[in-house]
Order: sequence, then structure tokens, then C-alpha cells
Amino acid sequence: MAKRTWDNHLFRGFLQSHDGVISKVLESNRQTITFRTAFGLSEPLVERLKHQPEHLVFSERSRIARLGIQINCEPPRADQLVGNNIHLTLVASPVIPGYPGLDDLKDFFAIGLPVGRLVFCDPEALLTSDEVLESIERAKLKLPASTTISSDGSILIAPHKVVCRLREVLDKNTLGRILLREDGRDLLNRYQIQERVTAMTIPPGQGVVTTCSMYLHEHYVVLQSGFELGGHLPSTILDPIKTRGIRIYLEIVNGSKHPIVNPLISAKIYHAPEPDANRQWKAAFIGRKLYSFEDMQEIENRFNVIGPSTCHFLEKPVAVIPNDSKKTKDARIFLNGPLQPCKITKSQCAAARSDFSANSQCPHIYATSRIPEVCKDDPAVLVFKYFPNIIEHRDIINLACKGLVDSLYFFEPSCEHGPFLSQFDHNRLQEYCAYGIDVYWLSGLNQSVMVHTIRDGKGYFVLPKRLPDFHKSMLFAFYGSNIALSNEGATCLGRLMDALIEFWGRNIGIVTGGGSGVMEQANALARERGILSGANFLDITDQSMTTDFDFCQVFQATCRHSRQKWFEVASFPIFNVGGLGSLEELGITLCNMKLSISDPVPIILFDTEGGGRFWEGMEKQIREMIKHRRAPKWIEDNIVITDDPKVVIDAYRDRLQLF
Repeated sequence: MAKRTWDNHLFRGFLQSHDGVISKVLESNRQTITFRTAFGLSEPLVERLKHQPEHLVFSERSRIARLGIQINCEPPRADQLVGNNIHLTLVASPVIPGYPGLDDLKDFFAIGLPVGRLVFCDPEALLTSDEVLESIERAKLKLPASTTISSDGSILIAPHKVVCRLREVLDKNTLGRILLREDGRDLLNRYQIQERVTAMTIPPGQGVVTTCSMYLHEHYVVLQSGFELGGHLPSTILDPIKTRGIRIYLEIVNGSKHPIVNPLISAKIYHAPEPDANRQWKAAFIGRKLYSFEDMQEIENRFNVIGPSTCHFLEKPVAVIPNDSKKTKDARIFLNGPLQPCKITKSQCAAARSDFSANSQCPHIYATSRIPEVCKDDPAVLVFKYFPNIIEHRDIINLACKGLVDSLYFFEPSCEHGPFLSQFDHNRLQEYCAYGIDVYWLSGLNQSVMVHTIRDGKGYFVLPKRLPDFHKSMLFAFYGSNIALSNEGATCLGRLMDALIEFWGRNIGIVTGGGSGVMEQANALARERGILSGANFLDITDQSMTTDFDFCQVFQATCRHSRQKWFEVASFPIFNVGGLGSLEELGITLCNMKLSISDPVPIILFDTEGGGRFWEGMEKQIREMIKHRRAPKWIEDNIVITDDPKVVIDAYRDRLQLF
């Protein structure tokens, strides 16, 4: 079964090919590698190739460019099409000193390596200078502060005065992980460090890796090569999904015969097609039957009235909806347990349920073992009362390998922990994604169907109609106490949210801990303003769970520290008045920045109740740690303590060096 995930490619807003992969290596020497690459094209992109081939550009894979390798691609033509695939000749060469040469990399430039994609740059979507200015003024676009806008709408970008170098020489195993593994770019982030320079000089024929700050919401930027003041590696596309950060990498080469000091990069800005969220999320479900919460009530009612299973400890029924039916009334229900009533005692059963070895007294026979008798040829829809355990998971994966599972619905995350998943469950969700199984939660929290999707390596349950917003919105992590704010504090929090919307635009959202107090108020304020509202719920006893959310994830108490990683989908942290939990989350956030797990962005300590004294002890402690060399000096520069939303916005503008 083909891998099927709700990734962000569907919602990027422009036409692009599948990843182009090397199909044949033609020639290899110390200076260049020449190879053929196959790009899969959609039908709309095929039409653009036939009628507007000059507007299809190649954008090389960022991790390859960041290793100092330039890839040049021959112009695509319609006569190169074979079905919906186009085969092009590309040439790779090292252009930046201090990075691995082809002697180190040539073994990886082999059949199957993804090298980049083709993108259609619609000339009708190219912005004029007036449209660029309007987009900036309406917070639809955040460009570097150094940006110059030309009369024809093109822009010149001066990068940060930093040069990115490798911390150490990379061996073959590390290079392989960077180029071949899904998390390769994150690994490269740990090896590629920034060094500040007073002036950036690029000798003739050489290049440099540097950075800029940019946040794209509804636009994509095409960096140009061949510019006299600094050419970028071929046609890199900065798109609305990935381009939001202070470390947007630029790979600049000097193709002239003279040194370039403080290079400028030329770029063109295109508007992505106007978003149609309703059309986009419906397109995501083409070819699938999405059952509603009401549809599944019939099965839940049947679960509640069926007789007892032969397992006296736990009822874990499973319903199977045959592929040729698609009607819940046709679902067959299976019960767990052996063919005859289990003879071991309840005490023995309780002790044995966590023992899955061959010596276990529990036979561990679940309803999933009986599914193959109805899944003969076509993939079926499985409906679980509880999220699958390890044995059920094994059965489902075996069925998936045979192409017999289409999707999985479940009502309760856990039979013992209610609406909370274990760490094992989160791992299983990742595996369902890898096997192409769509997972839906029939959530009792908001009486809705939630679809599981992956963003930045983290799985979330999202309302289907908010899928486009979830994948496109820039998120803020809102931390705070489970004690409600005063009326004045709630008003102050609302002003902060309004200021964020005014500066960043409406393509933003928040994610909280999902509890009561500040968190619940923040979620409600976000929903009132029409921006995305999310929650990372934790199984603790001192707070209720908000229902004001568009996306969420649920964690058992044993996942407390793992749950904190799910906040990494947010670009910026904002700490409102909070207690020990917020203090712990602040410590983890600071440590993640110190370890380069996350970017060193402004950390807002917002005194929501006013007065300005709530966080002053933290400020004093951090200064003391810096004084004793227990913390880096830049941490103090990134801490912003205020009760004024304007100060927050000024910090983003100044410290992120934005236009």
C-alpha cells in the first residue's frame, strides 16, 4: 500500500513535482557528477510543461545545497515526458570551500537519491512592487529588514552577517544520515554552526552558506542565480509552509572575477493561489469515505449492547466495515477472547495482561485476529472501541502489509486512562502513518471526528475542515497557570492576541496545555478571533480539559516530558503568569535553544496581570547564571519581560530583523 499521510504538500498553494530521484548516473569525476533524474508530475503540471515550459524551474534539495553542492538542471521540455514522468539531466558540483567534496559525496549520488523538485512559477502570480508593499503592510509577508524593493517588484536581500561552517569534518556515516534519513536536515542543524562576521567577503569562484529571517504565509519566493552581487544556488524556492524562521539558509556563490563584499541576493515574489480551505480539505479526502461522528454512533451503540466476550477482564470489540459496503449498518463486530470462556482468575488476568511473552497465562487473543476472515481482497475500515494495544497493533500492521486496511477509527484512547494516549500509542500512530493507514478519533471531547496528521514530525488530531489551516499557520505556544486570569488579565491577554494578529496576519494559531485557567482563556480567545486553537492535553487531576480547540494531542502522565516536544511545532513561546509547570516549561524551552534543538527566538514572559513584577525574579536568576558562566550571554538578549503587547511586537521586529 502506498504511503498516505496528511502532509503539507497538498496545502502549499503552488504546483510542484514529486521529489526528483536519480534514475541513472552518467558520469562521475572529482569536479562533477552527471546523472538522469525522474520527476513525477501531476496532470495540471503536465499541462503547464506543455504550454509554459519556461516557467518550470528546478529547486535543489536544501540539505544538498547546505553541504555546498550546486546542481544545475537542463531546461524541461514536453518531449522529455514519458507518461506523467519527465527525465532530465542534472550536473552536481562542489562550489563552497570547507564543505565535503565529491570524493566524500559521490557514493550517495546514486539511483534513488532525492535531489530536488520542479516548481511552476506562474507569471500571472508574480507580484508588482505595489503588491509587495501592500502584502507587507497587510502582514501577509515578512521579509528581512534589509530588503530593497525594485520597481519591477523583484527584491534584493542582504543576508545576516553570519557565515555557516561545519563544526567538524563529517564522516561517511554522518553524511549518509544527513542525505538519506528523514531527520537529516535536523542533524545538519547540529553540525552547521553560525559565526558572526563584520563583513562577508566571497572570493571569485567561491561561495558561502549564510542565513536570513523570513516568514511567508501566502507567498513563495524564488531566489535567483547569476546575479552580479551574489548568485544563489539554482532557483531555490522558499515556500509558505517551510519558510518561517530566523535561519532561512542561503547558499551564495560568486561567479564573477572579482571579490564580493556583503552580497545581495535577487528574488522574485509570487502569490500562492487564493486559499479555498473548503476545497483543499475536501480534496484531501478524494477517494476516501469519511464517516461522520453521527455515522459512527450506530456502531458505538452496538458496542454498548453486545454480549460479554470470553475475556472477562476487558471488552475490546472491533467493527469491520467491508470496502464494498461503506455503510456502518453492514459492519461486522468481533469480540476479543479465546473461543471458550477464559479459565484464569481476574487477578491472574490482571497480572498477565502486561506480559506478552510465550510464558504469559493470558492467551492474548483479540478481535483483530479474526478480521482476515472478512477482509478477503479489498481494504476495510476498522472501528475500535479503544485505541489498539500491542497485539492488536501487530495484527493491524500484518493486515496493512497485505493491503487489507484502509483506515482506522477509535472512540476512546485508553480503556484505563480515558482520553489519554501512552507513549507506545504515539509510536503506533507514527507507524500507522508509515504504513499508509488513515487514523481517526471519534472524540468525545468535542463530539467530532478528528483526523491524525503529521506536522514537523509531530502527530496531531485535527478537525478535517481545519487541515489546511493547521499545515499552513504559524503557531505560538501559550503557557500559563490553570488558575483563571482576572477580568483585567483576560483583557490584557486579548490585546496581546490582537497585536499578534495585526503584526503577523491571520495565518497564525496558538497551542496551549489544554487545561483550565490561562490556557482555557487563551484557547477561547483564539477561537473568537478565528485563528487556529490547539491543545496538548496531559492526564493530570488538577485541571479540566478545554473544548475550544481545532487540533489536539493527548498524553498520559508518564509522557509528561515527551509531551513537551509536541510544543516544538510552535515558532514562538509566550509565557503568561504561571506556576511550577510553567517554570519547568520555561527551563525546557531555554535548554532547547542552548542545545540548538530550537532556534534562539525571543522568549516572551508576559505579565498578563500587569504590574511588571511577576517575572522579575526569573530575570535576576538568569543574569546571575550568566554572570557565573552557567548560561550563554545571548539568553539574556532573548528574554523579553513586559505587560505591553507593543513591546512584544517590537521585540519580534527588531530581534528577528524583519522589514
